[in-house]
Amino acid sequence: MTPAVLIFTFSPVQSFITEARRAADLYVGSKILSQLAKAAAQSIEQQGGDLVYPASPDGDAPNVIVARVPAENAKQIAQAARQALIDEWRRIGKTAQDRLTRWGVTDDTFNAIWERQMGHVWEVFWVAAEERPDYRHAYERARDALDAVKRSRLFAACDEPGVKDTLSGQREALHWQVETTYRAVKAYWKQIGQKAGPSKLRPEGRERLDAIGATKRFCDIADRQFPSTSTIAALDFIERVKQEAPSELRAYCAAVAKLGPYRVRNDGDWPFDGDLLYKETLTAERLKDSYGLDRPDAQALAEARRALEALHRAAGGSPSPYYALLILDGDGMGGRIGQCLKQGTPADAHAELSRSLGQFAAQVKVIVPADCLIYNGGDDVLAFLPLSWALDKAQELAEEFEKIANSSSPTPGTASVGIALVHHLHPLDAALRAARDAERAAKRVKGKAALCVTALKRSGEQERAVTKRSSINVLRELIAHLQQGHLSARFVSDAVLTLRAIPDDRPEMLEAELRRQARRHSSEAWRRSGAPDGFAQQLAAWAAQPPAGVENLRRWLGIARFIVRESQEVDA
Repeated sequence: MTPAVLIFTFSPVQSFITEARRAADLYVGSKILSQLAKAAAQSIEQQGGDLVYPASPDGDAPNVIVARVPAENAKQIAQAARQALIDEWRRIGKTAQDRLTRWGVTDDTFNAIWERQMGHVWEVFWVAAEERPDYRHAYERARDALDAVKRSRLFAACDEPGVKDTLSGQREALHWQVETTYRAVKAYWKQIGQKAGPSKLRPEGRERLDAIGATKRFCDIADRQFPSTSTIAALDFIERVKQEAPSELRAYCAAVAKLGPYRVRNDGDWPFDGDLLYKETLTAERLKDSYGLDRPDAQALAEARRALEALHRAAGGSPSPYYALLILDGDGMGGRIGQCLKQGTPADAHAELSRSLGQFAAQVKVIVPADCLIYNGGDDVLAFLPLSWALDKAQELAEEFEKIANSSSPTPGTASVGIALVHHLHPLDAALRAARDAERAAKRVKGKAALCVTALKRSGEQERAVTKRSSINVLRELIAHLQQGHLSARFVSDAVLTLRAIPDDRPEMLEAELRRQARRHSSEAWRRSGAPDGFAQQLAAWAAQPPAGVENLRRWLGIARFIVRESQEVDA
């Protein structure tokens, strides 16, 4: 029986994930993709296929599957895998459709739109090549053929008339037969919002979903509450006040409970959304907009404000309004697979690479809390983190990736990280674009193993800097010196201004100016220790690392100041 290499994949992936208004949409979209890939991979295994990548269908399965199958059964196996994927998609969708039916908001028009849209989501591609003369040549032929098939773009057109949904802005929003005008469709979704509640749908018809969006919002996978970006931003604050201000936290919880917002967390100490830890949420307008609380009791609202102020005083300030969106990606994975194919037993080497990625995925769950993890696909990680955790987690994840790659895999590898620092009320689609752009910028660094951080400031400004990850410790040391008062904030503002005049080819001038500014703006004890001179030398050496340049150092100084300033808002 001649073996064949089968490569199976499906799309769209990025657009499906990024059509999201909430962190929960992103989480559910990612889990749906994983479920579909898992269904296909399990089908291949059940029919006698031997999975090469992923090593196991458990966990967050990737949307590309490589397997060795009997050549004469390859078509049958691939078609069965495709059907398993579609059946799983239909099953997931039906859990959402059944919920909407129970709410009494479906009719023949609704169902027709649903069937049309659910049937035009996924494009499935597969290619099988016999292992003649060997696994390497079969894999390369299958990979090249798959690339050609995907470029053909053979898909059926689908007309999407009427009022569009608010997630994609491209597809017709679900509605009844009589609901055809914008006003009528909005009123229809207002009715659904009343049944779903503000934790699932913005009130007053401000969100209108198509079948794909409704599946993300109402399917069984969505029954797990994923934290909002506000909760993520406040997560370190929540952990701290549990330890340092438990009585003030209990008092504020009791005050919030009187107002009546829904609970979103299985946490007896703080069961509410993180946005209620920000004083700007405690207004009648925001409580109505976010929680559907019409005319909250004025006395209860005043008590909640006083209790929140007491909590902030006890904690030394309010939570950071910023969070980090982190993307880690393995560098040169195509090249690593190419190296596997050159080994004496290429199929075994490829499988070993897959197993090492599975080992890393298991460690990601240890490093990143479950409530922060969106996707964990081996060489690709997407996570939301509190601002104060971002650099530490980025370094820990990348180092773990490289440790496993260098110890378990026949082909060593590195990883790069893109991070977007985003206000908790900033649109999620813009945050995702910034994080993806940061990841791509890191990937453009020669030799990779890089970090790019983009700060999306509330003012609308963006600040971005790129460095080799080997320099993260210098960045973390800079942040620590600013936080501990060894260096004042004026060090950054003055250095950013004066370094503008120093050319890249004068490193001695750069170090001298950094030394001058560090001495000038350091604490007396730190200055007497001689530490400013040594740290100025470290900063100058950092500027010489690729991507080298004084301008890049100036950007990192600005980002460090931003992180320090926004890690916690100290109340006056």
